[in-house]
Amino acid sequence: MTAPPTGRDSAPRTGRRRLTYFHGQLLSAQDLRQEQGQFLARLRLHNLALHGYGVAYGLWTRPVPPPVGECPDPERAAPWFEVTDGLAVDRHGDEVIVPCGILPRHDLWQLLDEDERCRALEEIRSGRDGVTVHLTIHHCEEPVDSVRAVYTEACDGLPRTAYAHIREGFALRATTRRPEPDSCDPPCPCEPPAGGAPEAHGCGDGKIFGPGLLLARVHHVRPDRALDPEQIHPEFRRPLSRRPATVITSISWPHGGRLTTQQARVLLGERGLRIRFSRPVRAASLQDPGIADLFQVTGGRGVHGTVMRLETRIDAAGPDDQTTDRITIRQTDIEYLNDGDRIHLVLRTPFVLDICGDPVDGTHTGGLVPQPGGPAAHRPGLLPPDGCGPRTSGTPAGAAGVFESWIFIDNRRPDHDGDGDADADAKAEAEAEPADRAVTAADDSRADESRTNDSETIEGRP
Repeated sequence: MTAPPTGRDSAPRTGRRRLTYFHGQLLSAQDLRQEQGQFLARLRLHNLALHGYGVAYGLWTRPVPPPVGECPDPERAAPWFEVTDGLAVDRHGDEVIVPCGILPRHDLWQLLDEDERCRALEEIRSGRDGVTVHLTIHHCEEPVDSVRAVYTEACDGLPRTAYAHIREGFALRATTRRPEPDSCDPPCPCEPPAGGAPEAHGCGDGKIFGPGLLLARVHHVRPDRALDPEQIHPEFRRPLSRRPATVITSISWPHGGRLTTQQARVLLGERGLRIRFSRPVRAASLQDPGIADLFQVTGGRGVHGTVMRLETRIDAAGPDDQTTDRITIRQTDIEYLNDGDRIHLVLRTPFVLDICGDPVDGTHTGGLVPQPGGPAAHRPGLLPPDGCGPRTSGTPAGAAGVFESWIFIDNRRPDHDGDGDADADAKAEAEAEPADRAVTAADDSRADESRTNDSETIEGRP
């Protein structure tokens, strides 16, 4: 008896093959493995081609506080953390799932390999306040349930044992090495190798691990100190997407804040308006004079409502002349800043292209892009939709909107002290990588000089 015709005789000979069933057919273990493998390949193809890879939801990293008591356990003073439930897709198309009700807890220091722990201890002894650790999650497969076969092979004397099932799970790893940046195009969802499984690497314990997904960057990690929420930065992880949009991750001023004339002069001139992107952008796309505009809307008593455009320039600081992940917008002319004025910044991010050639999504959602080292959302009750992590610009749909922000000149009731902002910026930059700190060293020196000059007076309306 033969299999019934499918009516699709025009299928190419090099296409996928799937098993057909008919009465009296003899199936082998190889047939069933191939059938299972082709369905797994279809699922991986679907995930990568339609959704891309990254974190779909959850998988937030939280510190585990040490127990409070008269005799605390010294081992619990270590940097323990936990990961919430969630779902992600790795670069091979495999689903990484942390089920609900499971809070895996680990000592972040112990997740480092022995060589990295030794190098980190040397840096700590030399005076450094901890090291930066990158936490990743991996898809894991492990054969389980060893059973003895009923029948033997032709040349076997005794029935052999084999694993009856493969258990899928996840594994957490940590390293001090910075991960490679994501490529512009998603990985090619090609056919798996002849073995029926995607390329992976083993760890010598019978488990198979897939490529890792970055969950968080943790600063100032020490073996003898518990973690604080401020040390964990989940904004570096990749959301589930084929090509995630480049967004603005931090700004150096309080959106909608009130500054004195002297504070605004320092911010707009010597220190500049600093903007940081989630990935490098092309410096050539920042050369158009119409990319950024700084407007002064007159207020206060008397004639007001006049809009004046302030002269500005864009300073790009990056590892090379082609790309940069941060810019500084400075006022180059001298205009009187009077009480009641509003300074309005417009950055036309749809014209700013990232390294992949895509426009930056600069929509300033809710005006909640934070300052470096500041809270995730400076307005209560307006955390991100998932409830964790700092705000950025952009929308879920990825529409490339224009970035806008403003401040007010108020010489009577300033909301904050300019020196306090400078200290917060300096603290945040101290947590950055050494290469990042070198970029802003010159700007900080100019800002320090400006704060020593108190000769600025409140100007009257000309």
